[in-house]
Amino acid sequence: MLSTIRFVAHHPVLRVYGLLMFIASSGNACIQPYRALIAIDTLHMSSQGFAAMMFFSTLTALVFGVCIGIVSDFAGNRRRLMAILMAIGVVAALMVWTVETAWMMALVVICLLPFANINPLIYAGTRMEAAELSPREAASVNSVVRTTMSASWVFIPVVVALVLETGGLGVMNVWAVMALLFALCLVLVLLFLPDTTKAGSAPGGLSGFVTALKELGHPSILLRLVAVSLLTSVNWLNGYVQALIIKTTLGGSLGDAGFMASGIALMEIPFMLGWASALHRLGPVRTLIAGAAIYAVFLVGMGLATSVWQVHALIPIAGAGAAAILSVPISYFQDMFPGRPGLGTSLYPMQSFLGTGAAAGIFAVATHFTSYQGTAVVGAGVTLVASILLVAVERLVPMKATLE
Repeated sequence: MLSTIRFVAHHPVLRVYGLLMFIASSGNACIQPYRALIAIDTLHMSSQGFAAMMFFSTLTALVFGVCIGIVSDFAGNRRRLMAILMAIGVVAALMVWTVETAWMMALVVICLLPFANINPLIYAGTRMEAAELSPREAASVNSVVRTTMSASWVFIPVVVALVLETGGLGVMNVWAVMALLFALCLVLVLLFLPDTTKAGSAPGGLSGFVTALKELGHPSILLRLVAVSLLTSVNWLNGYVQALIIKTTLGGSLGDAGFMASGIALMEIPFMLGWASALHRLGPVRTLIAGAAIYAVFLVGMGLATSVWQVHALIPIAGAGAAAILSVPISYFQDMFPGRPGLGTSLYPMQSFLGTGAAAGIFAVATHFTSYQGTAVVGAGVTLVASILLVAVERLVPMKATLE
């Protein structure tokens, strides 16, 4: 593990990638906890309008994430792409900050902010920079870089809240903070990334793009995508029920719920580094299943808890499980397309889309028949089913990453 951290720390491009992921993720982390508050309470958007805005923004993020992943394989200069995306992010955030209307927020969230996402390019670039390493070592490098995203969620929401409260600033100023952070990313890209970066081996042009889409739609790829999406959906499901269990079922406070969320994010960091080391020995599939098993224990524990302190005691278990199911899928997907990390990265937004959809469906059905705590136990059962499905697909469905 220490050798992987040293490799990233001493690699000039990977250092920048890690810093970029931290700052860009910080930009998102300062906005996401306040999206509903800004839209509904400050800009007077209806609840139905907010739900529609978030639904369409998810679709936009899916389409763009897939496209940028594919394009990154035959776009030799990721620096230019990152600079353009960060510039869009700066403009988008400033538009909402200066024009405080619900329509402007909807326009930006649906049409512009999904473009201000450089994570697919960072994942693809990281894999290319680690191309001389073995696949498992390269996966470990990915996991180390990914920890910077979790680090941003530990500190930034709290820091932004303190600054706004102590300074007597309105919640709309979080958009200005996002613009500043994206501007800092733009400066880092322009100053510290090389003019040319390594490109993948995929053919360019429209024909190359269409061929890549066909490869993503191959049954052997889709089955693995569905299995991993179902496996990671329990993290989204926990996001729905965790605060509800703490506050409505166990009688806790919003502070208790916030402590739980921040505690898990904090624990994810060391465990992600630990799982990165385990990838050398276990490989992505076994690491995913091990992490899912630990997360299932957490969900069962939360379903059986009778007081808030018992839920808080589960934070290390939750962090250990979440660290695996959050950090390993990207490496698993990239391993499907050796030499074309962007194409593998394109599966990541698809996994997020399917995972959130599955979590919403599980939540709707489970809460109809049982309590919030019962829904957590159902989530543990889903991890078992998804693990069995992933193992079955790996053993029974031959991998075919290249179409004729």
